[in-house]
Formats: sequence, structure tokens, C-alpha cells
Amino acid sequence: MSHPVKKLSQLPGTLFLILFCQILTVYAQENPCDPNLNPRSKDPLRYERRGDRCEGLYYQGKTSAALSLVSLTETFDEYNLKSAQPLLVEWNMPKAQKIQIRAQSVKPGLFYRMDTIRASGETAYRWPTDVLRPLSISRRDIGLVGWALYSLDGSNRNVYLPLRITQNRRTSSAQNYQVQIWPVRELQEVFVSIATIKSDGGPARFLQDGNALGYGYYPAERAITFKIPKPENPGIYYLEIGATLRNGGVVTIEHWFYHAG
Repeated sequence: MSHPVKKLSQLPGTLFLILFCQILTVYAQENPCDPNLNPRSKDPLRYERRGDRCEGLYYQGKTSAALSLVSLTETFDEYNLKSAQPLLVEWNMPKAQKIQIRAQSVKPGLFYRMDTIRASGETAYRWPTDVLRPLSISRRDIGLVGWALYSLDGSNRNVYLPLRITQNRRTSSAQNYQVQIWPVRELQEVFVSIATIKSDGGPARFLQDGNALGYGYYPAERAITFKIPKPENPGIYYLEIGATLRNGGVVTIEHWFYHAG
């Protein structure tokens, strides 16, 4: 079996150096794959590294999170899987920092993920649809989140950056952010709070304090979608989502998100 580096070494010196440096750059990039997932090893569409991202199917695993955030977007347009056009994912951030983007299935029984890490300073990613297409994964089947690590008065926080996703045109601004959460158990009610933050990231002044969604029915393993209003001023904000469980008990998750204004 021939070795690719040996073949490259037969090229003219300058061209060899350029190509070899490109290969080293690719392999030196941070691996975005989640080692906790169990890929479907015999499936050609298994979760594995595909260039600058990891994407595909995996076997269902156990999760300890009773409630999790699976999507936070400003806009997420419908897309056409028959088109070869990639999806354009865009975001704003407080200051340059690398960002992790994750797409995950919100369709019961479909265990799919996409993970990519974008370099500091990037504000857009072109996401190929070559895995979404054969799996027939539509807009309603997935949620997307993007986050970056920032220090707030010495406390490191994952700050979520509301994403804008479109395929054929630049999307317009929306009045609200759309949130999706995923419950492992059936819920009785969901409560949402939004607050400005203190220097350490803790909640300061509540803009929305424990507002109930009032949907009436929250089955287990079904995405719950709701909107939160955009704050008036740019900055990082505190988001708390609490829920009462149908069979008793309470679960609360807290996150931070950036509003660009």
C-alpha cells in the first residue's frame, strides 16, 4: 500500500511544501467529535469525522440530564434537501473566541448529531447537506446550538450565541429567539426566567421571572418549543428554565446567552 506522504515527496519542492503544510493543518485542528457517542459502526452514515465536522448516526445512550437545551436560534429557515446548496449558519459574539456548533435530532427514534468547532473570529459556517439529505432530516427534525467559553469575573461560562440558519438567502432579523428543550421524563409545567447579570454571571435584575408556558401537556422525549423576547440592550443574559415533573419533583437548568442588539 503506497504512502500519501511518499507520493507527495515526488512533487516539485514548493508544491510539496504547500500541500504538506495543508495536510498538517487539517490534522492539527481540534477534533470536534464527541467521544461519548457510540457511532453505528457498520452504517456508512455513522457519526464520524467528515472534514471540518463530525456528523452522522449513533446508538442511543443513557443520559443523566432530565432536561436539556437542544436549540437556541434567532432564525431557522426551511431548507431544500434536493438542493446542493449548503446551509449558512451565522452568529454574533461579544468578542473573538472559538465557537462550538451542535445540531441534534429532535425526532423521536432518530439518533443523529453534528459537531463542529470554528476558529476564533469566525462568524459564519457553511454546513454541507450531504448527510442530512440521505437521512431525509428536515428543518423540524433538528435543533441547533452554538456556544463559546467566556470568563465573567473569573467564572468561566458557556455563553450561547443565537444562530441564524438559512440556505438560499440572508435571513432577516426576528423579534424573538426560539428555544427548544428536551425532557427525558413527562413534565407538568415549564417556567422561564431571563435576567441581566452581575459581574460573576449570576442573575441581577429579572426581565421575566418564572413565566409559565401553559401548554398543558409535556410528554417525555418530545421537544418543547417556545420563544423568548429579545432584551432591549446588547449584552450577556441569564436564562433559567425550570420544570415540575408529572410524578413529582423539580428540575432546573441555567444558561447564559448573548444578545447583540
